[in-house]
Amino acid sequence: MTAESISEWKHKSVRAHRRKVFTLGWNSEGKRLASGSVDQTVRITRVDDHCNLKQESELRGHNDGVTYLKWHPTHPDKLASIAGQEKSVRFWDTRSSKNTATVSTPGSNLYMAWSPDSHHVAVGNREDVVSIVDTRKMKVAHKYPYKFQVNEMAYTRDGKQLLMCTGQGDVEILSFPDMRKQRALKGHTAPVMSVALDRQQRFIATGGTDAVACLWDTQDYICQRTYIAMDYPIRCLSFSHDSRYLSIAGEQAVLDVENVESGQSLGRLVLNAHPEDVAWNPRHHMLAYVGAYGRDSTGMEYGEIEFRWK
Repeated sequence: MTAESISEWKHKSVRAHRRKVFTLGWNSEGKRLASGSVDQTVRITRVDDHCNLKQESELRGHNDGVTYLKWHPTHPDKLASIAGQEKSVRFWDTRSSKNTATVSTPGSNLYMAWSPDSHHVAVGNREDVVSIVDTRKMKVAHKYPYKFQVNEMAYTRDGKQLLMCTGQGDVEILSFPDMRKQRALKGHTAPVMSVALDRQQRFIATGGTDAVACLWDTQDYICQRTYIAMDYPIRCLSFSHDSRYLSIAGEQAVLDVENVESGQSLGRLVLNAHPEDVAWNPRHHMLAYVGAYGRDSTGMEYGEIEFRWK
């Protein structure tokens, strides 16, 4: 039986920001979506199972475009964000819309990962220094400079390992908290930009500037499958809550969705702009991704978010 194409799922597009959207993330309950934009804000939108939307709050305080955000791993009202050239990480409580802490870092940041126990946030900057923020003391506890490009990072579910994408074409698996290299996943011929783990911790997905995505098993760390349908660098990956689907996107105005279990494609969405980020809801089959941006007929700028759901 042929799987239903992602293009046949229900669809909604909303204007969420005053300028281009860069980053998306669902909270632990899957009831709220945070989005960060060039307009220097983080917006929190409540989303129910039928994709009815209600904007809850707007977080203001950044002085540059918000480029990356991560929700607290278990607290549904707290998140962290980084922006442009700012040399800091901002922590927020969405109930009050307040910036509860700002932690200074050595440089302008690009990527973040929040440990499952919530005690640490790993932050990678433009100078390839990874800072480990102790969220109990709200300060940088350790700094690790690297002599190679450091890109997206992700913790394993037990928090004992940190996966780090590199410009050398591999993903280093580091023990945590001592940050010692245990092994490397070598499956790309160019810098690896993105990494994702499924919720069951059965798979690791990696995406690179070689326009290839790789699917690895977590038992033997063998590449089970490669996805080569893209023509341009892959920059964002996301697994569905049940590990069934993997979304793949990057510097191309398309979004691919693959069925991990069957190995078949769920189809390709042709978009109006390349999606800067994509995120599966952690509770059910609902996919959010960055949509188009530009000016409307009145000259007002906007940035869209699109949704697909069953």
